[in-house]
Amino acid sequence: MRKLNPFLLFIAFVSCNEKDSSKNSESGNILENLTYSVDTIVMDSGEELFNLSGMIHMASQLPNLVYLFDEKQSKIQKIDLDKRALVSTFQFEKEGPNGTGTYLSNFQSLSQDRFLIVSDEAQGIFNAEGNKELDLRLSNFSDPETEAEQGIQLPFEMQISGNGNFAYAIVGDFFEGNWNFVRINLQSKSLKTWDMPELLNSKKFTIMLKGSDSFDLRAEDIHLNKLNEKIAVTAGNTSSVYKYDPASDSLYSVGFPHELTAKEKTGTYPLEVTSKKEYSEIVSEIRSEITYDTFIWDSSREKFFRLGNKRIRDSKKSEVFLYAYDSELNLIGEQKIEGLERPPSHYFFKDGKLYSYVNVEDELGFAVFTFDF
Repeated sequence: MRKLNPFLLFIAFVSCNEKDSSKNSESGNILENLTYSVDTIVMDSGEELFNLSGMIHMASQLPNLVYLFDEKQSKIQKIDLDKRALVSTFQFEKEGPNGTGTYLSNFQSLSQDRFLIVSDEAQGIFNAEGNKELDLRLSNFSDPETEAEQGIQLPFEMQISGNGNFAYAIVGDFFEGNWNFVRINLQSKSLKTWDMPELLNSKKFTIMLKGSDSFDLRAEDIHLNKLNEKIAVTAGNTSSVYKYDPASDSLYSVGFPHELTAKEKTGTYPLEVTSKKEYSEIVSEIRSEITYDTFIWDSSREKFFRLGNKRIRDSKKSEVFLYAYDSELNLIGEQKIEGLERPPSHYFFKDGKLYSYVNVEDELGFAVFTFDF
């Protein structure tokens, strides 16, 4: 057992707002009596090294596998959580016809060691040998309703459907706050686009530092979420989501009756400042409001879960919340995770436990949370 990051050291077993179990059934909140414990595991990289700043993705086909994308070296490392070791490395080119590009947006593991890779320069499916099998630039597809190509629009994120027949993307602009959902039919080479006007509010929490000698940008996270066969689009400033149903080929907004935390951010902030001090103060104020994260599926419980967090003012600590949803995405539980002072990072469920990336003495590790409720 290796030493864990300081923020998790003190957590061995914490009871979270213990109450009478009869009240749990009456309230309908399955997380009413939430307790948890946490342990840590470390991955063996063998003769290689892990770039701990890389992007982590869990394989949807095999829950024991995770992938680490090292953008600096354009390689993907396959890690077996059961073996706790690196098992394969896939090398790619950064430039050229098979290049993966720079500024990675997201990647997704597919069957037979194939990967969807999305960056500023490249959007496509690559095989284990590093060759691009399918170019997914939106300019390759047309919209039958307008009979026009999509021009130079860049997807912020993309996902491939389970059957491999469709790709989904979100396209937009943090500065303007306009976001669109795109469904791409890979067989007919066509696409369809939906507006998402309720995400316009995310622009209110985009702040730009534009000083004479400095530039920075803070914006709400926008993400695609795989909900088994469905897709959801989430924004950090709101609990509401856009949900896409492939059976009806429809996109619609879904809200949740949260009581423990606000349903969305509500503050008013300037969009641009020139002072580093003012920028830091405003960012801190925004972070003190609730931020909702993405949905993850726990196959052992057949439920979705989601985390939320609020930064405590004038502190590096946060309040962290856990939310539970049934398979149809109905809210069925919410609870503060007492004792946890920083939100988990790059998290996913495996065997009913929440795995979260941690740096363990400069080695790749995971904090493993066991939730009981």
